[in-house]
Amino acid sequence: MFKKSFLPGLLLGILSIFPLEAATVSFLVIEAGGSEEAGPNQYSGLWESGLLDVFFEAGHIVSNAPILRLEKMPRELLPGEALEDLHEAVEGGMDFFVIALLDYTSLSDPLIRRPEKISLRLFNAASQKLIYEQQYADKTSKTPGEEFSSLKQAVKGLVPHLNDR
Repeated sequence: MFKKSFLPGLLLGILSIFPLEAATVSFLVIEAGGSEEAGPNQYSGLWESGLLDVFFEAGHIVSNAPILRLEKMPRELLPGEALEDLHEAVEGGMDFFVIALLDYTSLSDPLIRRPEKISLRLFNAASQKLIYEQQYADKTSKTPGEEFSSLKQAVKGLVPHLNDR
């Protein structure tokens, strides 16, 4: 009888030592310099899905804002156009805000729909402080599945920085 009640108690005690806290993360994908006439870009959707997948699979609570299109690259780390989405994330109780900034400004051929550079920025949502920034530029030709795997690997580089707060 003692063994039956001791083992579950021991297991519960061991599990209570480790914190089981999930961060809440909101995402915003920004297309800079893309053509309005061209319509939605497949890479923007890939990045949005990759961000959501990686953080959800890591055990975090995720949400996203609609993809934002800008005529040119913003100069600020946290573009003014993104502030409304950030404020909504804070009101929704989000701990972190991630911006994936896809740069289409230097593309001379409108048929090429792949961003030249991607900047991933992780912010503390409440303080609006930049925690971490990572650049991604992979110019090799890949299948959509390979591209998705590659960008998810890049996004995984953000996850450990949630502890930096």
